[in-house]
Amino acid sequence: MIRHISPKLLLILPVAVCGFAPSGAQASYIVDLTSLNAKATLDSAIGGSAITQQGTFQPAGTGYIDSFLRIQMKGNEQGYNTSLRTSGGGAPYDDKSDPNYTRALLLSEIPTVTIGGTVYRQFLLDVNEPNAGTKELISLNQVQIFQSTRDRNDGVVSPDPAVANQATLVSFGTPADHPTEVFRLNNGSDPNFYEIQLDVGTNNGGSGIGDMFLYVPDADFKASNGDYVILYSQFGNLPGAYSSDGGFEEWAVAKGSGTPPVTAVPEPATAVAALTGLIPLGLLGWRQRRRPSAAIE
Repeated sequence: MIRHISPKLLLILPVAVCGFAPSGAQASYIVDLTSLNAKATLDSAIGGSAITQQGTFQPAGTGYIDSFLRIQMKGNEQGYNTSLRTSGGGAPYDDKSDPNYTRALLLSEIPTVTIGGTVYRQFLLDVNEPNAGTKELISLNQVQIFQSTRDRNDGVVSPDPAVANQATLVSFGTPADHPTEVFRLNNGSDPNFYEIQLDVGTNNGGSGIGDMFLYVPDADFKASNGDYVILYSQFGNLPGAYSSDGGFEEWAVAKGSGTPPVTAVPEPATAVAALTGLIPLGLLGWRQRRRPSAAIE
C-alpha cells in the first residue's frame, strides 16, 4: 500500500495516512512538501533524523548562495558534486560541468542552524520544473552525504539506470579507500522508501527561487572523516511518481556560517513510532516499517 503523508493533516494527527499517492508512484512513503512551509522529520537509513522543509529563499543566485551541484536530465537524473573532470571535461552522471556550480564542497562552507536545541548543517535545494500542471512537480528519491579526505569522481551508482521500487545508491572506491557515508535517506534494498515530492509552483517560480531546506544533524559529521563533503541525489521517475522535465536542479549552501537566508524552522513535531492509536479511526493497511514514518507539520 502506498501512503501519502500530507502536511495538512497535522492538526488532526501527528502521522497520517491519506489514501494513495498519484498514479505512477513507486515509493511507499510519500513526503508531501508541495504546500508552503510544509516540513517533515525523517528517520534516515544512515545518520540522525533529518528535517526537510519547503521554503523560499530568494534571490537564490550568485552573491546570496554558493552552488555546488547542478543536475539536469529528462525523466530522471542523478549526480554528485566534484571539481574533478574527465580528460574531455565531462562531469559525473547528469551533472552540469560548469566548475562555478558543480564543485568540491568543504565542511567549513556548510552553515550550522540550531533547531529545537539540536545543531544541524543546512543544505539548500532549488528545483527548476515547468510551471504548469503536474509538470511542475518533481520527486526527490535519494540523498546520500559522504565525508572524504579528498575530492573524488569515482562514484558508481546502482542500479543504473534507475528502476521501480528501489532507491539508487552511490559508492566510492575500494573498502580500504572509500569516503565515510554520514547520511543516507534510503536504503537501496528496501522498496519502502521516502519519496519527497516538491512543487515548483508553490513559490510561483522556477530557477532562482529556492524550494527546499535539508537539515542534517551536525553530529553526523566528524572532523576526522575529512574536510570534503560529497552530496549525491537522484530525482524523477523512475523510481518516484514525478519526472524531471525542466532545467537543472541545484544544491547550494547559504553564504556565511550560522545565518540562513530565511528564519530557521521551529522545533518539529515528534514522530509517532506506532499506528496503534489510529486503528479506531479506520486507517487500515499499515505495515511495520524498518524505521518510523515522517512527522509532518
